[in-house]
Amino acid sequence: MGRATHSKKAQVTYLKDRIRLISLMADALDEETAQPEDLDKLLQMMDEFEIRIRRFRDDWKADLTSD
Repeated sequence: MGRATHSKKAQVTYLKDRIRLISLMADALDEETAQPEDLDKLLQMMDEFEIRIRRFRDDWKADLTSD
C-alpha cells in the first residue's frame, strides 16, 4: 500500500472518505445474513485504515506534507 498523497488537505479528505466507506459497510451488515467473512473484510479495512492514519501522522510529524 503506497502513500495516497503528500498533500495534507488530500490526506484529510482520504481519511474522511474511508470513514464513510467503513461506516456504510457496517450499516449494510444484516444480523440475519451477515457471515464471518463480512466481519473479516471489515476488520481488514480497519487495519489498513489504521496503517494509513499512522503513515499520515508520521508525515505530519516530519513535516513532509505540501500544505
